[in-house]
Amino acid sequence: MKPWHYLASFLVPAIAALGLTLGGPWAWMTVAGVFIAIPSLDAWFGVQDGNWDDQTAQKARGNRFYSLILYAHLPIQILLILYLGYVWNHSNAPWSIRLGWVLSVMLSTGGIGITVAHELIHRKTSWERWVGKWILMTVLYMHFAIEHVRGHHAQVATENDPASAPQGMNVYRFILGTIPAQWLSAWHLEAKRLKKHGRSNLSFRNEMLWYVVIQASWLALITYLFGISFLPIYLAVASLSFLLLEIINYVEHYGLRRHRADHGRWEAVSEAHSWNSNHRVSRMMLFELSRHSDHHMSAEKPYQILRTEEASPQMPNGYPGMVLLALVPPLWFSIMDRRLPQATNTTGSL
Repeated sequence: MKPWHYLASFLVPAIAALGLTLGGPWAWMTVAGVFIAIPSLDAWFGVQDGNWDDQTAQKARGNRFYSLILYAHLPIQILLILYLGYVWNHSNAPWSIRLGWVLSVMLSTGGIGITVAHELIHRKTSWERWVGKWILMTVLYMHFAIEHVRGHHAQVATENDPASAPQGMNVYRFILGTIPAQWLSAWHLEAKRLKKHGRSNLSFRNEMLWYVVIQASWLALITYLFGISFLPIYLAVASLSFLLLEIINYVEHYGLRRHRADHGRWEAVSEAHSWNSNHRVSRMMLFELSRHSDHHMSAEKPYQILRTEEASPQMPNGYPGMVLLALVPPLWFSIMDRRLPQATNTTGSL
């Protein structure tokens, strides 16, 4: 897709901000757009599964506009959270409207913001990785930059990866296990890195300690600007944001497993170990995240040149539609278990 296609991602924070400004039914327009309009448009327009030729892909790799779109989401994310705090403290709106505001901002910070952060924490330049980390800071999930890159990508589709759900596990049990497990994994990975360099966990170089300090400072700033009464609201937005991320993790790898080779090591990650979707609308909104197999096989690839893989298992709708489906486990199992490559294993809820 051309760079301008991905400008569609700005619609989510823009409509969320409009809902904060106008109130009334607009407070829920982002929710309706993400969970009704986008799945419907994905179903209507269908898939677009072609790949660029090598020459065109090389041109796209060098086009800085693709990256500028990503960078713009950092100030937008921060401003949207600050605007929520301002409106919250200066409004007499009922809770039916306020709930719409919380969910709308969450869909922007968790759906769009974390997707952008995910793209940037894989970049080679440290300043781009830090842009991604600052976005993660706004939802109190900076450890994701360690666990995802060094943990998930190494252990994906194995029993050792807390972000890869086995067949039969419902999304609610997955969330309860994966969030603490990923946080502990990030501490373990950082301790392992420090030990390799002869440093202790209390070293000034421990990134996890810095993340605690940075996020605590951000919380202090939010409290200073908007008062202690707004802090639970902000914590709700942040928590719902990373819950949405983990539901997407569930969707991306549910039931897919790598096999152990004769020498005891896991087989190499292939196109068979991530669920994919080429539904064009959600592809634009989420920076090709749904071409997930190619991302796992070539994590350094920028989003605009990710390829669709014919051998990848395919989802029946884009990510927003699949998130809704995951929230209803009986429907999820009945639809997705039949699509698993090994489709003969047991189904049902654990």
